[in-house]
Amino acid sequence: MPGNADRAAAILRNGGARAKAAGSKLHALATDPEVQAKAKKAAEDGKKIYEVVTSPKAMEFYRQAGDLIKKARKK
Repeated sequence: MPGNADRAAAILRNGGARAKAAGSKLHALATDPEVQAKAKKAAEDGKKIYEVVTSPKAMEFYRQAGDLIKKARKK
C-alpha cells in the first residue's frame, strides 16, 4: 500500500487549511457589528417570548385549552 501515508498527510494538510479558512471567516462574521446587532436583537426577542410564554396568564390559558381539548375528545 505505497503512498497511503502521503495521501493521509495531504488530506490532513488540506483539512487543516480548510478549518483555518472557516475559522477566520467565522471570526470575521462574529466581529462584524451588524451581525452582533442582529444577534443581540434575536436574544432580546427570545427573552421577551420566553417571558410571555411562561407568564401566569399563559399558564392559565394552557390549562383552559387543555380542558377544552379533553371535553372535545370525550364527546
